Amino acid sequence: MVIIDKSRVHCLKVRCCHCPNALSSDIQLFRHGFFPASFNRPKTAFTFRVLDDFLLDNLECGTLVMNYYGKLQRMTSSMFPYLVPDQCRELMRVARQWRQLKTMKWHGFGHCSDDPKAGDLTLFCLACPQPGINMSMSEDDSFDETSSWKYTQSFVMDRNFKAEHLHPIKPHDEVWLSDGLGFMIVLELIIIPGIGLWHVHGHQDSCYVWYASNFIEGIGRIDREIMETLWAHLNLISPAAQRMS
Repeated sequence: MVIIDKSRVHCLKVRCCHCPNALSSDIQLFRHGFFPASFNRPKTAFTFRVLDDFLLDNLECGTLVMNYYGKLQRMTSSMFPYLVPDQCRELMRVARQWRQLKTMKWHGFGHCSDDPKAGDLTLFCLACPQPGINMSMSEDDSFDETSSWKYTQSFVMDRNFKAEHLHPIKPHDEVWLSDGLGFMIVLELIIIPGIGLWHVHGHQDSCYVWYASNFIEGIGRIDREIMETLWAHLNLISPAAQRMS
């Protein structure tokens, strides 16, 4: 069996227990800190620490799977790295599964059989008004036009031209692990479109009349350019979303 660890790539003989009451081979590997690349007849396994190390490198250094596994091959054989078994595709798949399992664990689904619902794998926002959680509503509260601004959510959309997210070649082959469980969920909302005052002057003159926040009743003063403050950090990991040429 090919065992990929943080230190190097190992080729070892692994013998699982085949007693009458023994667990399946994949569960035995999990119990000993190994993530098998397949579950029926596993021939490749990754240690938990190498998966944690890759996710950290991918997040902080923008390291891609190919580059990270190339480093492991070089650590295994500095003279002949191409002779080391190439398990890059397996690491790409297992890393996605490992990230999904960690996310479910962090949000309280690690030791229960309940399936997460839409939006359950998101961080709790203390700033957003949420009735019954961080704001109290009495029976006397009414949603009239004068106070509706207090209960209105604002969604900001903008485009980052440095982050090139290309369409997949075969979208029907894509496997969604958390479709709708995170921030991108489908909601039936009444959306009032608008453009920030700093941004609207870069559009056509007609956009100012239709979408400037000065002419939207009850909109208040909000920071609609907040997305751009995140791009400096997101640009570090955005290359991981590109497909290879």
